[in-house]
Parts: sequence; structure tokens; C-alpha cells
Amino acid sequence: MDENVTAVRLRRCREDSHETLEQIGALTGVNKSTVMRWERGDTSKINLPTLHLLAQHFHVNTQWLMGLSEDMDPPQSPSLPNAVPVPVMGAVRAGCGGAVCEEIIGTEPVDAGSLRGECDYFWLRVSGDSMTPMINDRDLVLVRRQEQVDSGRYAVVLVDGEEGLVKRVVYSDDWLELQSVNPYYPPRRFEGEQMSQVTIVGLVVESKRKYI
Repeated sequence: MDENVTAVRLRRCREDSHETLEQIGALTGVNKSTVMRWERGDTSKINLPTLHLLAQHFHVNTQWLMGLSEDMDPPQSPSLPNAVPVPVMGAVRAGCGGAVCEEIIGTEPVDAGSLRGECDYFWLRVSGDSMTPMINDRDLVLVRRQEQVDSGRYAVVLVDGEEGLVKRVVYSDDWLELQSVNPYYPPRRFEGEQMSQVTIVGLVVESKRKYI
């Protein structure tokens, strides 16, 4: 990545869109001074997911923003000839005699080739900023329904009567921890019998950002 080119192009995009440093900071989960440093050339710490988010936000090519291409226009989205509609959930909650109650708010296409035929999938509209900047408020995450995940994976979980949460699940034989990406949210640890308070709904397979 050409840091000087990225800095110039990032500032150009922000100014062309008439957005403030604070607005870009809120989008990417950093403060105003960090965005200011990016625009001055200190872009080495911008990770690829954040660069991709910025490129999507400004409707430009990620490679162009990184200074690796002169083609500013974003690549065309590939068509999905074998797309299948997967339900979008606005919320996942416990209830209904112990079953999981879900609030269906629409559908979103997924390439059938990326789905396991014997598995159940749904999209979940994320609420909150605990997973920012990896997964932001109102992002969609594709979830494969399953009751267990490997330690260290991202999953949708239920804790007692709370609404479903997207968290990184880390565990051993006698403890389990739900971790957020946003450092303002400390890990939630459950030990011994407390582990039964946590129910895994499914594995997070992918995420996407939509602006409408």
C-alpha cells in the first residue's frame, strides 16, 4: 500500500462527500484525531477490512484507495445465478417454551453454492457497536444454525433472557468467555454452572454492510 497516495485519496473522498473527520471516525470506530493522522499519511495501521469499508462507503475501488490501481470505479458485483433467498432476522430471542423466537424482516440472496444443503441459515441484522469496527450497527451477518462452535469463532449467542448477541466465543472445559471487538466492552466470563446460561444459536459465516 502506498501510504502517501492512500492519505491523499482518503482526504479527497471525504471532502468530496462533504463529511467531517468525526463522521468518518464514527463509521470506522475510531476518533477524529486518528482519521486526521490517516489523512496526514499515517495509514499503515488501517487494516484491510477498514479500507474496504471506506471504499464501499465512498463508492470507489479498494485497490485505488490503497494506491495500487488507477481505476477509481469499484468492480461490478458478480451476479448470483444460483442465488437463494435467506430470511433476515431483526432479532433472535429465547422463548416460546424454550425454543428460539425470531423476528423475520425480509430476505437477502446467498449463492446456493456457498451453503451446505443440510444446514439451516439466516441473516441477522446486528444491533449495537460492541463488535465495531469488524461488524457495525445494522450490518448483516450470515449465520449457520448450530449448537456448538470451535473456541475462538464468532457466533450468535443467547444469554438468559437477552436478545441474541454476536460475540467471539472462547472456552475451555470449565469456563466460557464472550468477547467483543470494541475495547469499551469488557469480556463476559461464565464459569462452572454459569456456562449453562449461554446458548449458542449459530456460527457467523460472513458479514455484509448495507446502507439502505
